[in-house]
Amino acid sequence: MSFQDQYIFWHLTNYFLTSENYRLIHLHEESQELWLDNPTKKTRPIIRMQMKELSWANAANRDVFQTLRIADNIRKQLGKPKISLFNVYITPFPPHGDTGELFHTQVQSKNKKVTAENILITQENTDQQLTDFAEKLGIPKEQLAIPETITEEMVEEARTQVINYITMRVQEEQHQARKEKPYVTYTFIGLLVLMFLVLTFTGGSTNSFNLIKWGGKFNPLIYAGEWWRLITPMFLHNGWMHIAANAVMLYIVGPWAEKIYGKWRFALILLIGGFAGNLASFVLNNHLSVGASTSVFAVFGALLYLVVLKPNLYAKTIGTNVATLVVVNILIGLFSAEIDMMGHIGGLVGGFLIAGSISLPNQYFNWKRALYSLSSLVLIGLFLYAGYQNGTKPYDPALSNAVIQDDLNKGEYKKADRLINTLISSNSADEYTYVFAGAIAQHEKNLESLGIYAKKSIELNPEMPNSHYLLSLHYLETGNRKAALREAKRANQLADNDIYKSYYESLKNTEK
Repeated sequence: MSFQDQYIFWHLTNYFLTSENYRLIHLHEESQELWLDNPTKKTRPIIRMQMKELSWANAANRDVFQTLRIADNIRKQLGKPKISLFNVYITPFPPHGDTGELFHTQVQSKNKKVTAENILITQENTDQQLTDFAEKLGIPKEQLAIPETITEEMVEEARTQVINYITMRVQEEQHQARKEKPYVTYTFIGLLVLMFLVLTFTGGSTNSFNLIKWGGKFNPLIYAGEWWRLITPMFLHNGWMHIAANAVMLYIVGPWAEKIYGKWRFALILLIGGFAGNLASFVLNNHLSVGASTSVFAVFGALLYLVVLKPNLYAKTIGTNVATLVVVNILIGLFSAEIDMMGHIGGLVGGFLIAGSISLPNQYFNWKRALYSLSSLVLIGLFLYAGYQNGTKPYDPALSNAVIQDDLNKGEYKKADRLINTLISSNSADEYTYVFAGAIAQHEKNLESLGIYAKKSIELNPEMPNSHYLLSLHYLETGNRKAALREAKRANQLADNDIYKSYYESLKNTEK
């Protein structure tokens, strides 16, 4: 295309953006096409401009009716019952062949909801065509006039003005988002701080047992039925550095996302995206984990969805910034054993899919949103199934045993028993687990179970004094005093413990 054609394209775009308060809803530099909409003046038509050589009439006809279909989709996204469109072609020459009334009368989409006026701006009659275009819009013709001589530098300057203006508007939107009080962002951060204070004053935010007590993601307890642990971890943090990092990141990206998506959509992204991250961690990471980073990455995913939805509007602004944040955080996670990478990736994917499902405000429900929704439901179902299937496989019982012991020390026998049953059903129980199971059986005076658990513990580790002590109690209560004395002696031999010694001495003296 000539410098004149390129200049007209960028000059008109610059005028509509800066003087007529149009906004860019699509820009594709490679195809030299853009779409503009005026949200402040609803009587203004949507404008589609393209630099294109319309060599033949049949190609022009195909492009016009394809444009009508695209315009009807844009109408649905904007939530308008009907729209009018100015379809502007900046082309060196008129198309060859019979175009009929294509460029002389209005055309409509099949459903009559889009009315378009096709406009040619050619090199042969540029001034008159620009004057006619100005009259159709009701603006002074001088606004669209172009110089007689146009250089490459003038084209680049006009293009740069447009790109700079778009960048400035995006930055203004981000700044305006902060001025409009992002209540959801601030409320979420407030909940994080509140729960951090609760953890701090009830046992410490770095205490594993305290984190589990308040709802940390701990797989064995999820297997035991405490499904809410797929939600509560996003409000808990392990130390002040952990909460500071997540709160600051939310403060940076939250207001912008909340402004774009609206409050209730943004709240869903935080909560469902955070749930998705915890679900991925549940399936792929057996460690205790907490933190709002699943929700932070869900916000990243929602912002990346905007790049997919409107690539030419957001790719050079949001896309670059968010991609940098995502890459940096993932790289940090790869080199830190303490960071739950699966939770981060799950939150990112979850946020992207949820954003695709709910989309932006005033959007019609279409097949793409239905596909995003279906994908979200299918993935959640598959991950829940896979996660609970993992609960039937053996895993390291060390932390679970510590939790059980802590519960028993507090007298929470039923809670401890649920976790023990989970370990046993998955063949994860070790000698310590069976000792704790025996202690509960003793407390409940269940002699049969007491004997079974004690013997199982001894089978796994004959050097466990607790197991022999519990088995001795079983034999004593069932009338086998000889066997009770034997097991009491063994317990006394294995551990220098006043309880075992006193118990053994008592049995020995009774035998005499």
